Amino acid sequence: MASPALTARRLLLGLGFALLLATAFALVDGRLPPAECPEDPLANCTSSDSTGWLIPGAAIICLLAGFSLSSSNSPLASLFPSGDAASQEEALTQEVSEEMDEEDLSDAWANLEQGLLKSKVSEEE
Repeated sequence: MASPALTARRLLLGLGFALLLATAFALVDGRLPPAECPEDPLANCTSSDSTGWLIPGAAIICLLAGFSLSSSNSPLASLFPSGDAASQEEALTQEVSEEMDEEDLSDAWANLEQGLLKSKVSEEE
């Protein structure tokens, strides 16, 4: 089982490279950089506005975020832990254990309240 940091890194790098490919297609097609088309209706031109730079910008951001996940001082390191399978299993076991303890405590309080209510009802009768 891969760590969340490794999975997030792979996803960000894959998305970044896919967006770079889309940027390359936009450059080949003439959609980047944004240009004005001539008024000639027969001209084969597709103009784009400045929002066309969002795709290369997103590609750079995804690639930088993906490469930064390999270091432990990354801002994304707190969102995606990089522990191995043993530490993930230990953390999950501890979390389940805490939940079970909380359930047992809640059940104990419910049983105590039920006993008090039964004794109160029996006293009234």
